[in-house]
Amino acid sequence: MDAFEKALAEMSEQGSGMWHDVRAGRFTASEIWKLMESGSRLMTEAELKARPKSGPGSKSKYIEDASCLSKTTQTYIRTKVAETLTGHAAEPVFSRATEYGDEMEPFAAQYFTERTGMEFEIVSFVPYTDHAGGSPDRKIKGKNELLEIKCPYNSANQVDYLMLTDQWDLKREYPEYYWQCMANMLFFGADLCHFITYDPRMIEDKHKMTHIKIKPIEEDQQLIITKLGTAVKEKLALLNLLK
Repeated sequence: MDAFEKALAEMSEQGSGMWHDVRAGRFTASEIWKLMESGSRLMTEAELKARPKSGPGSKSKYIEDASCLSKTTQTYIRTKVAETLTGHAAEPVFSRATEYGDEMEPFAAQYFTERTGMEFEIVSFVPYTDHAGGSPDRKIKGKNELLEIKCPYNSANQVDYLMLTDQWDLKREYPEYYWQCMANMLFFGADLCHFITYDPRMIEDKHKMTHIKIKPIEEDQQLIITKLGTAVKEKLALLNLLK
């Protein structure tokens, strides 16, 4: 294996040093939820006059506005500016829970195949424009479909996941996972994303895996594109300011 082939192999291995660095400065699917929050702005004179005369909201001078950046979004953008300036992705935060998830992911993928008959392949980071990209956990062989895996460290979380019935439940209860699936489908042009949670400690097979099929929603994917556009504009403005 020559140096170029070795580099490609390392890049395809999720979690490797090169895999992290190729993501540097890019807004990624796993954290795209940080862009989806709305910020707030001062009310206009008309909005101030339209406030309730008493009770909740009667004293507020600010209003939520989807075109404004939230504090979470601003912090995330600055992280991407720092990554661009250093050339390296921010160091991931490790915990026993994340280590457990990484350890169990291959077993979860295999269990998915056993339960559904669908085989998978590992994919590397796929860029989306010059400023974003994603790395779904797996791609379904022979189909334009993705697989996203979560392995809860605490089995009580699996109980919560088992209560989910569809993608709208996921969007309401776990928006970070919903937007991750939606973004990866957008970045890959995929037709479907299989979202699963896996806990082998459950006694009965029916409790070991939650499986929700996530379909792309044009309105939500367009919102991702809009939010990305705003974030990229702010990122480039900051970089230009720091020149």
